[in-house]
Amino acid sequence: MKPNKPYLRIFNTLLILAAYGYLVYRLTIFEDYFSFLTAFRTADIGLWLTLLVALLLMPLNVVAEAGKWRLLLRKTEPMTIWGAQRQVYYGYVGAFITPYHAGDYPARAMLLKDKGNFSAAVGVGLVGSIALLVVELIFGVPATWLFISYNPNIPMQYFAVAFIVLVLMLSFLPHLVRYLSRREWKNTQMRQLSLALSHMSYPLFMKTIAWSMLRYAIWALQLALTLHFCGVDMTPVQYLIAIPFYYMVVAIFPSLPALNIAIRGSWSLIIFGVFSQNTAGIALAVLFIWLINTVLPMLIGSILYRNGKTR
Repeated sequence: MKPNKPYLRIFNTLLILAAYGYLVYRLTIFEDYFSFLTAFRTADIGLWLTLLVALLLMPLNVVAEAGKWRLLLRKTEPMTIWGAQRQVYYGYVGAFITPYHAGDYPARAMLLKDKGNFSAAVGVGLVGSIALLVVELIFGVPATWLFISYNPNIPMQYFAVAFIVLVLMLSFLPHLVRYLSRREWKNTQMRQLSLALSHMSYPLFMKTIAWSMLRYAIWALQLALTLHFCGVDMTPVQYLIAIPFYYMVVAIFPSLPALNIAIRGSWSLIIFGVFSQNTAGIALAVLFIWLINTVLPMLIGSILYRNGKTR
């Protein structure tokens, strides 16, 4: 049964207002605008170009995620790459105010033409998240041990335990997928989810991994560029160690996306602070990444939703 459209629109409007409200709150309590403005005043043309490239990579980041989203839903609800991008942008609105990005895929699924595919879309979306997590572990685990060689005093046993738990979860995942796809469900939404998962295959998952690797590479390049813009001087080898380790840590210990400026800022000071003493620059770089990759897509998503509704 399709949901009542007026109620759905009201919910989406409230979702957008909540995202904007939380954004205003976070920007109101931010206290380091002096460093933020100083970085702009002191930057030369070369540094401005690095920040501009980081900004221009954001749409490519969304295209990579849209390609993965479209691939995962190709059997459930075929769509154009533009339609997939619109749904991905709107997913940022739902993710912005929910813990662990939980509202991302439900928000995307609200824009599906067939609302009966809601549960299926959320289910395959989680498979996409797992693919991204696998990529973060592939690059993050070797970087962890290299990082330890630079700073052996950091208690890494916590990360080791978290990694073991994640490996066990990933090992259990194929069995869970097979169970969900083979069971006969009476609930319509669960039947849709079961049908979507039954289309998952090893080649499809590897293609999902490839899209995730592209998005991961874009993230890494954006962070390196913003760190350089903010005067965090590190060698290429140090970038290759710190950035994968940082992204793995924030993946293992996720938070409310609206709070990433604080949580991720703390992790960045611990990790990048091993290689650079420019703590203000490190914190500022994470702020830029938060604005570029979280706030800006959320704003675009809310605008695209309003424009699409009025067409």
